[in-house]
Amino acid sequence: MRVHVKFFAIFREMAGIKTEWTEVVEGTTIEGLWKQYAERSPRLGNIRAAYAQNQRLVKPDQVLGDGDEVGFLPPVSGGEGKRQKAKGKKATPPRKKKTGAKARDARTNDALITRKRLDLNALVKRVDFPGAGAILTFSGVVRDNALGKAVKRLEYEAYPGMAEATLRDIIAEIHERWPDARAAMAHRIGKLKIGEASLIIAVSAPHRPEAYAASRYAIERIKAILPVWKKEFGVDGDHWVEGPVAGELQPENAEQVASGGAEYSPF
Repeated sequence: MRVHVKFFAIFREMAGIKTEWTEVVEGTTIEGLWKQYAERSPRLGNIRAAYAQNQRLVKPDQVLGDGDEVGFLPPVSGGEGKRQKAKGKKATPPRKKKTGAKARDARTNDALITRKRLDLNALVKRVDFPGAGAILTFSGVVRDNALGKAVKRLEYEAYPGMAEATLRDIIAEIHERWPDARAAMAHRIGKLKIGEASLIIAVSAPHRPEAYAASRYAIERIKAILPVWKKEFGVDGDHWVEGPVAGELQPENAEQVASGGAEYSPF
């Protein structure tokens, strides 16, 4: 049987593969397939991986099926994090847009992954309702330094369909925990200059405590699980930023922060 394999960010650079169809024997697990690739490209084994089957996180022992889409995910960007440099690799030049391979920009309700400049006012309109007593917004912007070193610009890469589904999952988690709250969020990918927004979140609720808690929860969950990767370009070269492995941090961690019960960092 055959599966459709996708590599992202530093894994794509290390393996020299973006996407391919490959033959696997029946009963192969997703981790088993990962180990096959790691044998061919040993550096892959030096970085923790998360596994996705048909754009959903799965456990290492998940058995693959014919026609499955398999995603091998390096640690997500998760804020500042650590730097991972793909040694021996030059910075990947910008790819030209191709007909039939345009960047996804489908507005899936209140969750969006896009290459376009983010519009915070549009997001606020998504969450505004007559019963809202508080509307909070968050903008994550590109700064000119990281870990004490100058940064010239950033590039973000995503697993687009899975990333939008993840944002929708986070919104659903917010609705479950704060039923009267509404949330919308968008993440930009591609090249970003200093001062440009990479992530925006809008949350509304009848009262400010719920709005603050839901907003903080959204940020912590995005940092922990969103399949988006960040590459820094600075004076000392380019580096992928390593945060947590998607799925290793549970919702309760973010919920503790949101309720004020714990201080939580994904690193």
